[in-house]
Parts: sequence; structure tokens; C-alpha cells
Amino acid sequence: MEKLNKLSLPAVILIASIILGGFYFLSEINKQRSIEKQQQIKIEQEGQEKLAEQEAKEGVKQALDTCIANEDENYANQWHAECKRFGKLTSKCIDIQELTFSDYLDKYGLTPETYNLQRGLSNTGELVDDFLTGGRDYLKRRGDECSCALPLSLVDRIEDIFEKNRNECLKRYPQ
Repeated sequence: MEKLNKLSLPAVILIASIILGGFYFLSEINKQRSIEKQQQIKIEQEGQEKLAEQEAKEGVKQALDTCIANEDENYANQWHAECKRFGKLTSKCIDIQELTFSDYLDKYGLTPETYNLQRGLSNTGELVDDFLTGGRDYLKRRGDECSCALPLSLVDRIEDIFEKNRNECLKRYPQ
């Protein structure tokens, strides 16, 4: 019994040490997992912030592109209106500016194929392809064929308005 008492104290100490060591080991593992989880959350948050920032930049860029495109369209419309006011445009050029491609074809009784033939464009025999080919040409005609020379004072005024509006777009949507 005395030997048992002598061995029981070291055995109890050994068992208690193992138990305490196990608890300490598990708590350290838990701490490490918690730290790793916090780091992962931080990385994900940074990624989401970068993504949101990138989307915001893309939104601003798209808004700027839209604003400038609108000003380009306003510029072309103003030039067209002045050419029309001075009587320097044919009725077909006025129609090209003011009608959609489909409406233009309807007004002049054309099909996309006949329009393409008149303009020296290729026909594929596919209605959609011929319509797209003619439509691109139709839009190009607005600037290429349906314009005129205007008095310099008027040109300066139109240019000033265009530059002012374009600069306003750049201020409103800085890059």
C-alpha cells in the first residue's frame, strides 16, 4: 500500500500535467484557428472593397463615356440644325439625320438589299446581315456626306459650347 501511495502522487501529477497540457494545446489550436479566420475575413473584406472600388470607377468611366457621347451627338445635331437652317442640305440628308434606317427605307420604298446596291455595298442575301451592313453605312453617311461649311463665327460658337459641355462632363466625372 505504501508503494501505491508513493506511486500515486507522481501518477496524479503526470495525469494532471497531461490533462493541463492537453487543455493548453487545444486552447492554442483554437487561438490559431481564430487568428486564421480573422485574417481570412480581413482578406475577403479587402477584396470586396477593391471590387466595389473598381465597380465604382467603371461606373464613373461609363458615365463619363456616356456624357461625352451625348455631347458629341449634341454637337452633330447642332451642326446639322445650322446646315438645315442655312438650306445647305438635301432632303435625303435631312431624312438621314432625322429618320431611323428602317423609317428611311420605308419612306423611299427600299429594302436593305436595294439600299446596299445603290450604295455599292455587298449583299449577303441574309436580311439581318444586309440590314446591319446598310445601317452602318447609313449612320456613317450622317457625318461623311450630310454636312456643310458654316460661317466661322457660328463654327466658333458651336465649338465653344461643345468644349464647355465636354469639360463639364470631365469635371462631373473625374477619372
